Amino acid sequence: MGADPPRMSLGEASAAAKAMAFEEGPGAYPALGADLLRRRGQVLDLSRPIFEGMPQWFGHQKTFTPTNQDHERFREIWKTDPGFEARNLVISEHCGTHTDAIIEYDPKGPRLDKIPLEFYWGEAVCLDLSDVKFQDPDPEGRGYASAEAIQRAEARLAEQGEEIRPGDIVILWFDHGDRTFPTEAFIEAFPGVSWDGAEYLANKGVVNIGTDCAGIDNSHDMQFSGHMVCKKYGIVNTENLAHLDQLLNQRFWFFGLPLHLRDGTGSPIRAMAWFPPED
Repeated sequence: MGADPPRMSLGEASAAAKAMAFEEGPGAYPALGADLLRRRGQVLDLSRPIFEGMPQWFGHQKTFTPTNQDHERFREIWKTDPGFEARNLVISEHCGTHTDAIIEYDPKGPRLDKIPLEFYWGEAVCLDLSDVKFQDPDPEGRGYASAEAIQRAEARLAEQGEEIRPGDIVILWFDHGDRTFPTEAFIEAFPGVSWDGAEYLANKGVVNIGTDCAGIDNSHDMQFSGHMVCKKYGIVNTENLAHLDQLLNQRFWFFGLPLHLRDGTGSPIRAMAWFPPED
């Protein structure tokens, strides 16, 4: 992209690095232009931010992000010219946008590092379940995505020429997460999938059930029906996804890869949808 840099001795290179430690950065990233970040296809970020004070399910660790060191403190401690900034993470494996390992809800199920990554990426469709709304009280179960509700959403998917296929990841949009995050309603009052709704998806060969809510179960479902269906069929789920309204009734590639946590029960993810180029 430019002329070859001049050859430098080790001493000259060290002097250049030392000088750069006290100079301003380029102000544009990358410095050689945004064209360097062009990629084929289109990407949609499906993740929520992680921060102190974020809403967290009652059964999991609250989030803390204390500063480990800033640039000046690093220089002071380690007697260097460059400084480095870093924070510590005190978080649950089920923090924010995250995915579950089967061990979380099945004591004999595989832990995260023993589960094939194919559970967490692949072709996906997004169903519109915005007609399923949380209610309290809810004697008729209107806040639960039953098999019938999912079939209605499936019919809308079919109108766009798509269907649920064996091996798919199916993501459920309740129109709840983006509207309520990060309020108390996001974590305390959300709809979810019923036993028969989750089993309907599992029987179609779905390997990962996703949602825009804090969990795949209705927040008042203390039997955790969706998770128990995942246990029965040996599949996983992904929770707390964002921007799903932009994916409705479409097929795309989903990537929600977990960290490689030894013996993990789940993991925060940077979830994304990818639409391949049409050519």
